[in-house]
Amino acid sequence: MRSELVPERGENRDEGALWRLLARRVALYTGGDSSSVPRALALELFASVRFTLEQGRGESLEERFADGEAVIRDKLARGKQLWKGTCGSLPQVENLSLRDTLRSIGGFWGRYDYRFFAHQVPCDIDYQLGRPVPEDLQGIDYVNHYLEQLCMENRILNCFAPQYVRALLGAYCRDYRGLLINLCESVAVNALGLALVGGDVAKLNVTDGERALLAERFSREGPACLGAAAGRLCALLGLDSSAVRTYLEALADDLSPRIRQTSLEEIFLTYL
Repeated sequence: MRSELVPERGENRDEGALWRLLARRVALYTGGDSSSVPRALALELFASVRFTLEQGRGESLEERFADGEAVIRDKLARGKQLWKGTCGSLPQVENLSLRDTLRSIGGFWGRYDYRFFAHQVPCDIDYQLGRPVPEDLQGIDYVNHYLEQLCMENRILNCFAPQYVRALLGAYCRDYRGLLINLCESVAVNALGLALVGGDVAKLNVTDGERALLAERFSREGPACLGAAAGRLCALLGLDSSAVRTYLEALADDLSPRIRQTSLEEIFLTYL
């Protein structure tokens, strides 16, 4: 077991100090009753120690660990505010997985044990984001990043009248309320397309004529021109946010292969 717990060369100069720190965490976890724990638990405790050390600063490992715990507490406080803000800004569009995910994250704050399992995410996050959380994020960093992205998607959705959002989502997926789909992506895609050709962004409906204009632009300039509409769309929606613009530009970039290979009727949707 020891060889699997030793960090890679160069990550910690004082290996002995790291092992002493881990031993103290084991003693705290067991209440001082034992200096050994099952292998699987030891691996989890070590992963938590590493996560906490990565959060902190200090000359010694003990200082870094203490500072890391303080940083995590600050992130927890911020995460709770993000969660409350996200719950308060939900679009007027029903989706079961979104509601269930936010309800589960609501229990995260009581279940998250940063003292021993800081790297874990003890909640069920099923609702899919338009841009997934980076796989290397753990613990409170994962949850906070998820909430930041979800809050941003809510901001985009809330720029449009609910009846138009529902109509578009119904064209995208008949059971958008019950299935594991992202609510924002199809809305953002149509809005980008309409912004590019000067259509009625507010209503989110792409007509046959507007699709023909899009096809002409893509034929002349390539699908990458869709990304140029991100700034225009942000201005039209009154969203002065670099994060929103980056999200829209990345979405446009991801669409490029589909635009080349798929009928535009399957990408830029009509609901009327």
